[in-house]
Amino acid sequence: MAACLGGIVGCGSRGPARLEQPRFDTAKVIAGIDANADGVIDASEQQAVPAIAAAAARLDGDGDSVLTVAELIHWLEQVRATKVAIAAFSAVVTQQGKPLPNVTVKLVPEPFMGTEIKAAEGVTDKTGNVVVSIPGSPYAGVNCGVYRSEFSGSGIDGKPLGERFNTRSTFGVLVGGPFPEQNVVTFALD
Repeated sequence: MAACLGGIVGCGSRGPARLEQPRFDTAKVIAGIDANADGVIDASEQQAVPAIAAAAARLDGDGDSVLTVAELIHWLEQVRATKVAIAAFSAVVTQQGKPLPNVTVKLVPEPFMGTEIKAAEGVTDKTGNVVVSIPGSPYAGVNCGVYRSEFSGSGIDGKPLGERFNTRSTFGVLVGGPFPEQNVVTFALD
């Protein structure tokens, strides 16, 4: 459900303003993921970037169970080719199979994405659903990129969610191209 907001009505008689796709440096993205620069994104490198770990099977274009830099570059080229500036992003947050209300979901761009890709957030409703957007932006949605997902609020037991869900989160998501897969991401905080 990625929506391209290419022509947005601007001020004055100049006509529509163009919302540009944020830039990212492909070489920096690759260097941030393929830490040993061997051309293969091994298991430890995937775990260091939760979004890559979560999407590795889908990124593996040839299905050989080996994620390569070439396959990652293919995804980055897909993202760039869409020219999408802001993509819709919805999620459901659950714990023990039950929806978690009043949980803040924050998508934090991985540092290698650069400074143009902005963090985005939203708060779950009583059914655990959330629409995530860039704070202060007049447009709903998020930039395409590689994100670590952080959660704050209370768990199903009423106690605050622990570090493994926020400052030390091992959750991540890719936004752009064929991601998210079903237009809505489910975060099971178990």
